[in-house]
Amino acid sequence: MTYIYSRIVRFQDTDAAGVVYFSNILAMCHEAYEASLTTAEINLKKFFVNSDFAIPIVHATIDFKFPIFCGDQLIIESTPEFLNDNSFKIKYKILLDSSYQLIAQASTKHICIDPKTRQRQNLPPEIINWLEWGKAAFLMADLDTVLIWKDGNAYFFKDNQYISYNLEHHCIESGYPQKIEQGIGASFPVSFYQGIDAGLLWNNGKAFFFKEDEYISFDLYQNQVEPGYPQKLKSGNWLGWPHHFYQGIDAAVLWNNGKAYFFKGDEYIQYDIYKEITDRGYPKKIKEELGKEWPSSFTKGIDAAITINYRKAFLFKKDEYIVYDINKKSIDPGYPKKINENWSIFSSKLH
Repeated sequence: MTYIYSRIVRFQDTDAAGVVYFSNILAMCHEAYEASLTTAEINLKKFFVNSDFAIPIVHATIDFKFPIFCGDQLIIESTPEFLNDNSFKIKYKILLDSSYQLIAQASTKHICIDPKTRQRQNLPPEIINWLEWGKAAFLMADLDTVLIWKDGNAYFFKDNQYISYNLEHHCIESGYPQKIEQGIGASFPVSFYQGIDAGLLWNNGKAFFFKEDEYISFDLYQNQVEPGYPQKLKSGNWLGWPHHFYQGIDAAVLWNNGKAYFFKGDEYIQYDIYKEITDRGYPKKIKEELGKEWPSSFTKGIDAAITINYRKAFLFKKDEYIVYDINKKSIDPGYPKKINENWSIFSSKLH
């Protein structure tokens, strides 16, 4: 997980000429480290004065690409990585907020020791949780889309990253989150790297990804975007969509009735995947038919949707989700639930 920390360069960070002294960048990186601990709900005062362990930095490097001046607004991206039971490292990217230009990069290695004996010991639970929290936090709110991929895993997309969730073992796969362009989206257009609005697997070995007023067709067998994409939504391949849906959608999902549902705001349309045309009478308000039983917050719009074996639909909104029984046309008891409070959300629905 990459944590984001913003900071403006003060004159106290620089020399008399207003240029940042190199060691001060490491101090700024440590600020970013502390901010990431706070994000993971670690009490800094209790953590850093703990008598049971100490976590000193044993190695640090920094490379400057360009000078950094007083008044520069910086973005510091910190990415922690588990090394072994008693150590971890953090990689930092320092970027200009205005242009996202990489101006410096750094890394630090940390080890856990007993403060009295100065011998190495296992990392405390707080740090283990922090290293894992980044993965968990990714699933907490505001998802862009969710797909069951060809490998049987659930792929959760948010902003410019995604994770692969193993449905059999109920865990996030090692090595995730990944940047979209580094994994599944290596052949995506650049405009899709920073995030996608919706996606779904079709019934012909294709997956469609939507971004604003464009979409791409992804060949699941060739594992790449098909030639000729991206295309405009209004190019003729999505017949019968209302005009405002051609400007972009929020979520898409395949149902068990040969239909695909596309959501935008508090409306949705029903698309016949065999006739390749939108059914008559759409768009409709979510609350008027499909979402009659949904909580009111979900009838105002959803962030992502997915079906499991075409029997259950999982619908995501902010930091919550509901499970909708497609055949019974009702919400399962006990929903909505918080996404981060139930990591095995698919486990009981797979069989």
